[in-house]
Amino acid sequence: MLNKIKCIFADEGIDQTGVISAESFEIINPHLLPAGMRINSCIVFLVPYKTKDKNTDSFGVADFARSMDYHAFFHELYLRIIPKLNDAFCGEYFFGFCDHSPINEKLAAARAGLGIIGRNSLLINQLYGSYVFIGSLLTTLSLPVTETEIKPCTDCRICELNCPADAISVKGIIKEKCLSYISQKKVKTKEEFLLLKSGNIAWGCDICQNVCPLNKGKKLSGLDYFSICRLNSISEELIASLSDEQFSKYAFSWRGKNALLENLRNLKNGL
Repeated sequence: MLNKIKCIFADEGIDQTGVISAESFEIINPHLLPAGMRINSCIVFLVPYKTKDKNTDSFGVADFARSMDYHAFFHELYLRIIPKLNDAFCGEYFFGFCDHSPINEKLAAARAGLGIIGRNSLLINQLYGSYVFIGSLLTTLSLPVTETEIKPCTDCRICELNCPADAISVKGIIKEKCLSYISQKKVKTKEEFLLLKSGNIAWGCDICQNVCPLNKGKKLSGLDYFSICRLNSISEELIASLSDEQFSKYAFSWRGKNALLENLRNLKNGL
């Protein structure tokens, strides 16, 4: 059964999959659980997004935000694979999630053997590093599991020492200090704008990922979705020129255009 599922994912260019039992995942949003269904297994998988494309601007915009919105990728993926799974396993049900999920997907991925947990709180996969999105499929199907003990990283502290906002500690990320979190706030204080400028951050932050030794020499994504329409050269003028429809195709659109434009102006001229 598991081999058949892996083949369905492999046809989509996804080669990192695992399975945990319903007893092993942590429920964080119980209201999102499929009503009236007995969930027996969770299929966890990783979607790598780091491409060979090079950034040619000087603004700190995280790689995940330069490609088209990954939520749309997962939506389209589930429209393709769930019917295939339904056909392969008649009478069983599959429910797909990404980010907005009933379960803690990061812990589920680590439990399924897909990576370790970094001090920066990110999942680090052996093949793709931490440049991955996590997806999960809850299913009524009982599957053989790939469960393993959740392991931490090597604890070299390089991410902690390189974080300009001191947002990484032995207990993980201090969200309120994280530059990625601050960059995505709709309303920011003068001090927060200064913090973003100190790290040259316009949207999201890859500093802790880029310095992580476990991310060196990792395989790049082979998924065309993350290269098509990728914003390799971002500017205030470019973002301002995007139509509402074009802007909506990127993950930063959820905060509206002004939030990103303010960040870009802060880096360019100061506020």
